[in-house]
Amino acid sequence: MSQFNIPVPPDMVFPQTPQTVAEIVLWTVVVGFVVYALREWRRTGSSLALVLLAGGGIALLNEPLDDILGLVHHPRPGQHVVFETMGPIPHWGLPTYIIFFGGISYVLLVELRKLKFTPRAFWIGIAITFVLDLLIELPLLHFGLYTYFGYDEVPMSIGGFPVYWLFINTTGPILCAAIMFAAPGYFTGWRAPLVLFLPLVTDTACSAAVGLPVYNALHTPGASGWLLWGGAIASCAIGLAILDGLARWIYAQTRSIDHRAAPSRGARRCSKSPARSRGDAARETQTASRQQ
Repeated sequence: MSQFNIPVPPDMVFPQTPQTVAEIVLWTVVVGFVVYALREWRRTGSSLALVLLAGGGIALLNEPLDDILGLVHHPRPGQHVVFETMGPIPHWGLPTYIIFFGGISYVLLVELRKLKFTPRAFWIGIAITFVLDLLIELPLLHFGLYTYFGYDEVPMSIGGFPVYWLFINTTGPILCAAIMFAAPGYFTGWRAPLVLFLPLVTDTACSAAVGLPVYNALHTPGASGWLLWGGAIASCAIGLAILDGLARWIYAQTRSIDHRAAPSRGARRCSKSPARSRGDAARETQTASRQQ
């Protein structure tokens, strides 16, 4: 790796008790999502929720790339390894990806299909997604299950967590839900199995697009604070631009679907009106009979 600029990660040992607790808690949440997915299958007749949970697990293949580019270090000694490609990936990462890139994507899709989307609700949802991400990351960072590192300082860090990762992490599942909402007919027939890989593709695409400026800054030896913070701010700006574009796309699609559905709703109301009129007439007749 001498031809690439990669800082030396800190010397750490995987803490055994926090690692085991994290795995138990995260897999418990996964079980909850599986139960929810099975109920959705029974309610809707579609196994999409289960497929997306599996797709979230497949998205873990992007984690080694994120770790190298974003300078994320998982301690090697004592790590429960789920698989190893460019680097070993800890066991707790699998349920995390199932939850965040599979389960959250489906929950977002369900909300979008209600056709009650507004830009204000979208940004509230983004804030909730940010909070969920922090609820996962901050405890893991606190107990030393992994760390973000660099040649010197890691910019925009709060509690060891670089804020720009909120945009790197959350744009993927939102893009995944937006694609399935805007193009539901695409994932049918022979293309139906492609849904399984959609979380992987959207996560990889968004992490690369959003993280590009800060990744380059972090890998620059001797980078000044101005360069590091400039890269972090640029990544946040790209993330905001992607989220804003997704909000506008979803809103336009929602209005289009609602507009197409309006005539059929009107027809249903018209078809029900005579029935209500006949019912009213029948009740009036019965009332008149009783009065007589």
